[in-house]
Amino acid sequence: MTSWMEKMLQMDLEDSPGFLVNRAALRIKKEFHRLLEEQGYSVTPEQCVVLWRLWSHEGGVQRELASTTFKDMTNMTRILDGLERRRLVVRQRDEHDRRCSRIFLTAEGRALREGILGVAGQLAERAYRGLSEKQVEEFKEVLSLIYANLNDAS
Repeated sequence: MTSWMEKMLQMDLEDSPGFLVNRAALRIKKEFHRLLEEQGYSVTPEQCVVLWRLWSHEGGVQRELASTTFKDMTNMTRILDGLERRRLVVRQRDEHDRRCSRIFLTAEGRALREGILGVAGQLAERAYRGLSEKQVEEFKEVLSLIYANLNDAS
């Protein structure tokens, strides 16, 4: 059986699974941004990820939000600053630990849910065209396994 190292030495960059996943992810993000702008939403894909998390887990601390959306604290601060400027979220000091801020949606932030999820649905229909639901589920399982393998290694 050929080792992955041997396979990588013979593989073109464009055939590397990591390259292909990254290329697809970047294209998805670019298309999501285009659709958001086209439909009049003045939020970025990064901000949408944070809003999406808040729609189901509102009131968490900023550090948890950064961790669960895979953002570093510097980027999370920048994203939340933008969402606050747009009056979509508010930060409130935690009453038990003044070093922490809890993040809450405003009425405007809550009101975006259906529209932004609709845009995400349009993107998914286009991106996954030609794939069965089973193939999409298997793809998610493969990506989750790869993540787990690498997460266990660190």
